[in-house]
Amino acid sequence: LEQIITAPPIYAWYWQVLNWGILSWSLCLVCFGGSWRDSGLAFVLGLMGGVLSLAAGKFSGYTNLFEVSVSILTGLLGAALSQWGCFAAISLSATAVLLPGLVMTTGVIELSSRHMVSGTVRVFYALILAFIIAYGLLIGVQIYNKIAGNPLFDGALLDLTQCHPLTQWSWFGTFPIGIVNIAVLVNIHWRHWISVTLVAGICYGTFWLFRFHLGLEDLAPVVASFVLGLVANIWSKFTGQTAYMILLPGEMFLVPGSVGVRGFSSLLSKEGGQGLTLALQMITTCLSIMIGLFASSFMVYPRGKQNSALVTV
Repeated sequence: LEQIITAPPIYAWYWQVLNWGILSWSLCLVCFGGSWRDSGLAFVLGLMGGVLSLAAGKFSGYTNLFEVSVSILTGLLGAALSQWGCFAAISLSATAVLLPGLVMTTGVIELSSRHMVSGTVRVFYALILAFIIAYGLLIGVQIYNKIAGNPLFDGALLDLTQCHPLTQWSWFGTFPIGIVNIAVLVNIHWRHWISVTLVAGICYGTFWLFRFHLGLEDLAPVVASFVLGLVANIWSKFTGQTAYMILLPGEMFLVPGSVGVRGFSSLLSKEGGQGLTLALQMITTCLSIMIGLFASSFMVYPRGKQNSALVTV
């Protein structure tokens, strides 16, 4: 385990920086309802986040300031660029790597598995991280307001309804790019790109069918996570590959990290009702993903198995 933790990354530093930008570009289009212009601006801010992540890896003293500094700079530059794009889509995409949805989902799964200490730590860490990102974005916008001399936002900062999304069919072209970027982010070898893209594509197709075509918004994450876990476990059973490696990129597309950030942003903007609603939505989505993954693991391994898709990171 120590050798795995201390092993150097598979991809060079310049690929990691570029990956931040491309991932922000793809998530802006697929997950946050951005336009082509929004995605271009998110790409630039994502590159900035990638450079700062390298600095955090080189200077240990900067590590504790990394998330808040990225959020403040993203809020500042995103506000300055908002006249050419949607601030919510740009800022959430640029900070997408930091979003705590996966940590929150993993914590809920661990709590349900009766791993109380690690689960509680992850859940509270996810909540604090969501608050830090929302607070940093708010501070960045306020700094820009002082510099510009006029208030830019009067309501909630991260209102995605003000964006102009592309047609849903265009998502299927940018989705595989985002999956490959996530695979690079979590250090999955390029030999597994095809398998993780196929598994994630099945999951996302299921999610799209239930949420946007059938209109079953509450049921969509349950069914999608069930299909994701089922395919990943079956793939692992027949190929010998680790199920969680195959499952992880697809799961990161389902997790509701941006919902928590938007909720805390609404609370900081004194829109308490909407903020509590979004925070509750984040928790319910995590529970939905947990139910789907538990059900899929039981279907493939009814007696339990150590290398199922429920292994946490």
